[in-house]
Amino acid sequence: MTGPQPSESDVAPRPQSSVRRRALVIAAVILIVVSAAWGLWGVFGEQSAPAIGAPQAYAPGVRVSTVTAGPATLTQRLRVTGTVSARDEISIGTAVQDQRIAAVLVDEGDRVVAGQILARLETETLRAQTRQAEAAVARARAAIAQQEAVNVEAQASLQRILPLGRSGAVSEQQVDERRAQAGSAAGGLQVARAELAQAEAQLADVRSQLSRTEIRAPVAGIISERLARIGALASGPDPLFRLIRAGQLELDGEVSELDLAAIDIGRPVRVEVAGVAAPVEGRVRLVAPKVDPQTRLGRVRISLPADADIRAGAFARGTILIGDAAAPVTLPRSAVTTTAQGAASVMAVSADGRAARRVVSLGRNDEETVEITQGLRAGERVVARATAFVRDGDRVQLTQDRAVAPPEAGQ
Repeated sequence: MTGPQPSESDVAPRPQSSVRRRALVIAAVILIVVSAAWGLWGVFGEQSAPAIGAPQAYAPGVRVSTVTAGPATLTQRLRVTGTVSARDEISIGTAVQDQRIAAVLVDEGDRVVAGQILARLETETLRAQTRQAEAAVARARAAIAQQEAVNVEAQASLQRILPLGRSGAVSEQQVDERRAQAGSAAGGLQVARAELAQAEAQLADVRSQLSRTEIRAPVAGIISERLARIGALASGPDPLFRLIRAGQLELDGEVSELDLAAIDIGRPVRVEVAGVAAPVEGRVRLVAPKVDPQTRLGRVRISLPADADIRAGAFARGTILIGDAAAPVTLPRSAVTTTAQGAASVMAVSADGRAARRVVSLGRNDEETVEITQGLRAGERVVARATAFVRDGDRVQLTQDRAVAPPEAGQ
């Protein structure tokens, strides 16, 4: 049995009601979005724009810390920069000419004592020359012995004939002949003796050259440079080694002519050497008596302690303490901005929180503090760290305010 069938009027309204419901949902969503946007605009709009006719409120501004300019005691330090060099560097060569180097017994960095053999030269040629010179000496001595015998005989013959000549037993011509023979014998003896002296001098020279084939250290120290090479000819003025006497190194630095008067001989210096982890303690050894007219700089030599890590030629920087000085207006270095041209400025903060750039003049300084000679008074506040994000005229929000030099106890 079939139930009642729906009519067209019952089926047709369903699509229309579904469309209507979707339209209502979309309208509700749009309304919610618009309401939310309106609410957000109202919130941020009130914060960003003041109401018409109402007084304008200042924005909080950049948060910065400030420091108050005031007096401080500056520890005066003088900077010295330069190069580590040997106090005395000795060039070691040889006077022996055209002899090859047979052996090199030391290398750069070795410590040697006075008289230690550094290198040896070939000796075959000089030993042959020595034997020849010794033979020449022997021949000269034999010639002297022979000439002495001839001279003795000639002198005796002369003495025998002289009485005969006076008595007329022999002629004057015979006497003169014996006298000439005696003189010739005496002269020959002198020549033989001179030849012996010459042979002995030549022997001494060859022996001296032979002894110089062993190149020795004249003093104790450190070999800073080894130029000798096995097989090379040792000749000319070029050195074979360079030796740092006693291993003594020093900082050869430069300072302004205005600071030379403040440096005393013997004053301690804290020296930082490139490549050495810890600073070393040096002392001023020499202040040069003249100033370079081009650079207006004077030289200062600072002796350094013996240290295996310090090497000649390294860059070094020294700090000399020259005393304390009181300054009426000072600031931390971080509060001062310096341009490449040397102009200095600070960001002064007014009572209403406005930052304004102030050009200042700098005076004495130490590692942390700098003196302000013009442009700022004691008690004025400035931005503690002169960073680029604080511009002239910006409003700042203070987070810290401190003095440069805290008051001493009891004040």
